[in-house]
Amino acid sequence: MATDLSIENFGSMIDNVIAGICFFEYENGNFTPIYINEGFFRMLGYSRIQGMKYLERIDLSIIPEDLPTFYQAIEDVLKDDGVVDTEFRTVTGSGGLRWVHVRGNLYAREGKKYTIVSIIEDVTERKTVEEELKRQAERLHILSEAEGEKIIDYNVKTDVMTIRDTDEYGMAKDNILNKYLAKFDDKTIFEEDVAYYRAVLDGLMRSPKHDTIEFRIKRFDEDFTWYQINLTSLLGAEGYVTRIVGRMINIHERKMREMDLLLRAEKDALTGLYNQGATEQLIRSAIEGSSENDLSAMILIDLDNFKEANDLLGHANGDQLLEQTAGLLNDMFKGGDVIGRIGGDEFLVYMRNLNTISDADEMAGDIVKKVKYDLDFEGQPIHVTCSVGVAVYPYHGETYEALFEKADRAVYTVKANGKEGYRVYHAATTTIYHANRKVGYDMSKTLDYERNIEDQVMQILFEDRVLESALRSSIELMTAKYQFHRGYICGNDSLPISRTIQFSLKGYATGKESDEHYEMKRTVNEIFYAFFPSVTMIHDYDLVAEEMREYFRAEGIKSMLYYPLTSKGEFQGAIVFENHEDVQMELKKSEMEEIRSLFRLMEANILQIGLMDRLQNFVAQVAIFDNLDSYIYVVNPDTHEITFINKKVVMSSPDVKIGDICYKALQNRETPCENCILRNLDKADAHCRCTEEIFNFSLRSWTRSSASWLECREEGGLALINSFDISEYFMG
Repeated sequence: MATDLSIENFGSMIDNVIAGICFFEYENGNFTPIYINEGFFRMLGYSRIQGMKYLERIDLSIIPEDLPTFYQAIEDVLKDDGVVDTEFRTVTGSGGLRWVHVRGNLYAREGKKYTIVSIIEDVTERKTVEEELKRQAERLHILSEAEGEKIIDYNVKTDVMTIRDTDEYGMAKDNILNKYLAKFDDKTIFEEDVAYYRAVLDGLMRSPKHDTIEFRIKRFDEDFTWYQINLTSLLGAEGYVTRIVGRMINIHERKMREMDLLLRAEKDALTGLYNQGATEQLIRSAIEGSSENDLSAMILIDLDNFKEANDLLGHANGDQLLEQTAGLLNDMFKGGDVIGRIGGDEFLVYMRNLNTISDADEMAGDIVKKVKYDLDFEGQPIHVTCSVGVAVYPYHGETYEALFEKADRAVYTVKANGKEGYRVYHAATTTIYHANRKVGYDMSKTLDYERNIEDQVMQILFEDRVLESALRSSIELMTAKYQFHRGYICGNDSLPISRTIQFSLKGYATGKESDEHYEMKRTVNEIFYAFFPSVTMIHDYDLVAEEMREYFRAEGIKSMLYYPLTSKGEFQGAIVFENHEDVQMELKKSEMEEIRSLFRLMEANILQIGLMDRLQNFVAQVAIFDNLDSYIYVVNPDTHEITFINKKVVMSSPDVKIGDICYKALQNRETPCENCILRNLDKADAHCRCTEEIFNFSLRSWTRSSASWLECREEGGLALINSFDISEYFMG
């Protein structure tokens, strides 16, 4: 690199700069050019002689409409701060028009003589694109206004709300509200809707997302009008939400019809919730008003042992339980959700505008925890709990009947597997469907069991925030895939799961596990381990020990697939699949290899085995990491060292290598990220998982990244980051 630069060389460089560099003297309204580089004349297509004439009467070469802008720029640059930044159109040497961007400042001042220096750039191409976008936006605005909509644009940084409407002549007009939230006027919104409206706005400002709300705006006559707003918050270059945009639609007539329906349809006299007819009609109406991007859930709640409590304790006490349950549901759900009592001890909720399926999953879990009553009848305990089934719109159906059927089947599954729990219909494949829908997979194939089951189970185990829920989904998926009659995981008290996780196909109910039954099952599995220390399929149980034969006969088992869980040579539990008919359990060689891989995968999660300790065997045989269509990184959170990357990362980011520091390799930073997702992993919770939307510099794309523990240790732990490219979805 040259260290000496002569004045001649420096001048030559300035002359060859594409942009114009100009020095002017300005006195009594007259411009005198002092220095103009060659780049200025080339940019506008003038020779130096022609260009100097152009500069002598520059006001004649500027489009008349832009002259006020030009004169204002001169006025600005003559002020004490002496800075100008403006754009206008001018005529080129060939007679065409070009947009120029002028940035300049006051260089010197002697009396009334001013010296101005400026840089001039040709921005015609950019302005052409902007004008086209503006025309497209105007066309979109005309279309939207033709449908009776208002356009909402809220600037979070300046706290300015702009509402674009049309007047009686169809002309656009803007209603600009300065300091909108700072001087928020809650009197313009119906009193009952204010808290809901503000909560949605606050949520949109915290992170980029979509939301839809229905609320009432008061008119001057103290009456109100129902509106629906579809809102989207946008991330600015600063890294936080800077804009909220959306459409506001008048839905007053539809809401009046709905309210008329409610007035005509009596509410449930006991609980005050909607009765069966009103609940069904409201859900149908909500489905009809949904778009293809909406996500909602039908949640069916059936009380367990209610009939027994009602018969023994009397109807008055039974009614009290129903009222208490209704109160709990009212407290848990927001105003836009539909809550009804559809039978003696059955409740139905339609939960609208979900962000993810896990919202419904978590809510169903909360219902199971809260709807639980421990009663007593003459010293005899009665436990009234609930079984909850969830069906998700639009994955499980786009009609009331389809969703209710799936929710009802999910409730049956819970009842068949011991009651007091919840189930998302086909939770395993629904989770995959939801994840794949966001990254553009072919949805017609997603719910097909023929899709690689190893990929599905791996994704479930990494994406589900609750280990036990993930294992239950995996057991369900394997049972359905290979047509086993019953599957379960039975472990001792040292495992981080309940004593038994089980699932059975319809007609093979397992019933509620008693302590005695659990101890018997665990004892038999320990005996199996003495004879079968590895994965084994048992067909003829007459060849096994007597204790096993008695267990097989008592349970109705005809054949069994058994996999022991061991840690440091000690038995910890077992994964078991059974058939209960005189049909041999037959598996192809390829299916048996799949199942062996799945057993190892589930064992690693159940026993919290560090995956890197057995990576050579695990990845080489199963190859799940490399088969996943997502970006997989294993990182030491203490040192930020990358210890594993999958094939997709290697193909997409060839510069990222094992041993790199994650924030350098993935984010091009010299220091750890301020909002590092790994910092959210709790070292006191081996099942801790967290998910965020992150821009991955090495991929040049937005990703939805989930972090979870592979080895949870105070020092030297390993975390797995599983990332999906959501750039198209995020930008949309």
